[in-house]
Amino acid sequence: MDPSIGDDLIRLDWYRDHGPPHHLWTKLRAESPVHYCVPEDILPFWAITRHADICEVSKQPETYRNSPGITLIPSDRLPSDREKGLGAMRSVIDMDPPEHRVYRKVGSPWFTPNAVRSVDAVVTESARTLVDRMAGKTGEGECDFATEVAVAHPLRILSTILGVPREQEPEILRLTNLMFSTGDEELRGEGEGTAMELLEKAGLEFYALFAKIIEDRRAHPSGDLASVLANGRVNGEPMGPMETFGYYLIVFTAGHDTTKNAIASGMHALIEHPEELEKLRRNPDLAKPAVEEIVRWTSPVNYMKRTATRDVELRGQRIREGEDLVLFYASANRDEAVFDDPFEFRIDRRPNPHLGFGIGEHFCLGANLARRSQQALLRELASRLEWVELAGEPERIRANFVVGIKHLPIRYRIKPRA
Repeated sequence: MDPSIGDDLIRLDWYRDHGPPHHLWTKLRAESPVHYCVPEDILPFWAITRHADICEVSKQPETYRNSPGITLIPSDRLPSDREKGLGAMRSVIDMDPPEHRVYRKVGSPWFTPNAVRSVDAVVTESARTLVDRMAGKTGEGECDFATEVAVAHPLRILSTILGVPREQEPEILRLTNLMFSTGDEELRGEGEGTAMELLEKAGLEFYALFAKIIEDRRAHPSGDLASVLANGRVNGEPMGPMETFGYYLIVFTAGHDTTKNAIASGMHALIEHPEELEKLRRNPDLAKPAVEEIVRWTSPVNYMKRTATRDVELRGQRIREGEDLVLFYASANRDEAVFDDPFEFRIDRRPNPHLGFGIGEHFCLGANLARRSQQALLRELASRLEWVELAGEPERIRANFVVGIKHLPIRYRIKPRA
């Protein structure tokens, strides 16, 4: 197969106009699952499309490292760009063992299932308030579900646990959109300059915002995650400033964008599959497996990049030291060798070994919080939603890393809160 297929795998306009290129991944899984790609404006990479191969790579962090960066690299990008703006902030997702494990331990106790239950009241109230707002006075209405519900739910939860004042939520939302959607003119806003220049500016604004929160939590620590990170220690010493800021940054931005895209795209999937929505309405307890199927089906994190630390062979292909591999999770989540009828959306799918939260060393730190927040909103909707339909065409984000729907106009009828 042609190495230029890499352009089609990552073309921003395709993701905006059609969604992820599942037709190409299906072909690659069958004919060339470890495929060398030479895109026009991106450095060459190996496209890894099968579930088993992505698991193998992910479980060998000594052989396939994160530290050069987890996203595709423009061919004209300079190494010094990594030292600017957001690149200067060190986050756990860019670290490799043994450093990664040490820094991950700073935040991981807060994200265990038991610990995450401490924010159940915030999660539940956010879900109920948003559904109440949808219902209004009459129970019938229209809204842009993506911007009015999917964005707002994780934004409120993450702002609470990270100490972001409510009045600053719109500002941090703007910065989050900019970080993940520099290719989308609407979401990147009116800022002028190249993608790197906009990211540099966003980095400085994030720094200013979180610096105040960190200073406050060091002076007045509480049990929230903001305090845990502000006072984190590594090897007996306070966590460095760039690592501390990086922690705040990755928890908020990655936690928000992935969850809101799963919520918006999940509602779209339920509307397109009314029989599955009816299952959920009849049995709201299906919210738990439904979230897993939504994450598999929508795969908000489309890919992660790794870099080979030595020459290695993978499925008969010789990968050289320093070459990049792109792990297409969205492809793995439709792998025919793993999932029965992978192109069917079933909210009660079991088993469901999707890779939507990754696997191995870098399994998503906030997976438990993401699951609980989505389950709460789905359960609230399932118990009150009488009917729902599209009120216009959905619009997708022009992005290939964290992907999803940015506008989802719907009309509906919702019962009053019991």
